[in-house]
Amino acid sequence: MAKKQSQSRSIIRTDFFSRYFSLSVKFSKQLQNNIFPISNFGKAILIFAFAFLPFASFSQSYNYVNYCLDTLTSKTMSGRGYQDDADKKAATFIANELQANGVKQINISYFQPFDIQINNINSAVLKLHNKDSIKQIGVDFVVSGTSPSCDIELIKAKAIVFNSKSQTDNIKKDKLNNKVLIFNQDFKNKNATPLSYRDIILYLRELKKEKIVPKLVIIQGFDKIQYPISTSVGKYPTLLLKGCDLSTKIDYLHLTIEAKYEDKYQTQNVWAMVEGTQCKDSFFVFTAHYDHLGRVGEAYYPGAADNASGTSVVLDLARSYAQNPAEYSVLFIFFSGEEIGLLGSYYAAANPLIDLTKIKFLFNLDMCGTGSGGVAVINGQKERRAGELLQKINDENHYFLKVNLGEESCNSDHCPFIQKGVPAHFLFTYGCEYNEYHTIYDDGKELGFTKHLDFCNLLKEFVRRYR
Repeated sequence: MAKKQSQSRSIIRTDFFSRYFSLSVKFSKQLQNNIFPISNFGKAILIFAFAFLPFASFSQSYNYVNYCLDTLTSKTMSGRGYQDDADKKAATFIANELQANGVKQINISYFQPFDIQINNINSAVLKLHNKDSIKQIGVDFVVSGTSPSCDIELIKAKAIVFNSKSQTDNIKKDKLNNKVLIFNQDFKNKNATPLSYRDIILYLRELKKEKIVPKLVIIQGFDKIQYPISTSVGKYPTLLLKGCDLSTKIDYLHLTIEAKYEDKYQTQNVWAMVEGTQCKDSFFVFTAHYDHLGRVGEAYYPGAADNASGTSVVLDLARSYAQNPAEYSVLFIFFSGEEIGLLGSYYAAANPLIDLTKIKFLFNLDMCGTGSGGVAVINGQKERRAGELLQKINDENHYFLKVNLGEESCNSDHCPFIQKGVPAHFLFTYGCEYNEYHTIYDDGKELGFTKHLDFCNLLKEFVRRYR
């Protein structure tokens, strides 16, 4: 662990222990005032247990969730993408943890296999301005996941530059065939509307519809470069650059890409269950996607926040329920394919291993390592009774500053189940303590699981009370 990580996590532990210490003092006073008819020896034992057992419980839970996060974000997992069997390594780790913790498989295996399409960028090398200036992938540049294999060398080449939306509207698209196009994001010009990344992508889609094929597309103006993974391969490479280093004339550029498109790559969801003590045929469900962006050449994307965090929380919940089963059965599903269009959850909802009508409620957890700001509940307005119960539990226990009930949105793995009539929320925590997303820097070193135990207790209390 990095030193800063250890420091931030020790602060969280201190905050937690302070909270439980105050509760233990209050409880001790109640015992001493003879509120409970217990012998002095019994009182001593209870005081000791109340004071120290929560510390042990928190330590175990906190250590376990961080162990899962550290493993899932390690370099051996290659960003949990679809090269190097990275998705399979992650799924195997999840299944092994479930088995070791006594969480049972539902079918003959923990795995639910399905096929996807994927275009993997196995290598990408960029030399810019001169032959000796090799740029660092993931830091200085990355290429879009739609890029095909190529070997492009440009010397004193002219490019068509777009600085504003008006330029994309006014130029004739048929003039762009086999040309080098440079798009400058958020170009500062008070007389024109700047281009956003979304504007650029929509414009490139228009070119595709009109069968316009540039030689090379360059998008610059990034601070930290996110990698756009893709299930399809295009007809030209797209280069994403940090900063704004290029103008209309490119003195020297050499880009080589080795890409491999797979039409049928087999990946897998992971299913497991803890049977209820009374209602075995009714289910609460916790889900999270474990896949991420994988690697691009030598750069890999650890995906700590998105979504090793949610995966680790669900694994910890599974471990907890295996030790203390609920009245109802609790199901755990870990999805692959979320980053490329919710493919795993769509497959799971269309091919469920249980009767979906038996699900009482489903929680999808994504990006759950923070919490200083609160919890967002997507679909909280639609499933308002459940949302208000979460708010009530939070108000009673002061877990979070806020539990915000959001509108319906098909932006994560809850969506395919909602479309099948399953009541569901998508939950994520938020706060200023960690802001990395889809970059090589999302390694989790500063991801403190700020409110982990409170988050788990909020969800477990919901399962106990929701009827």
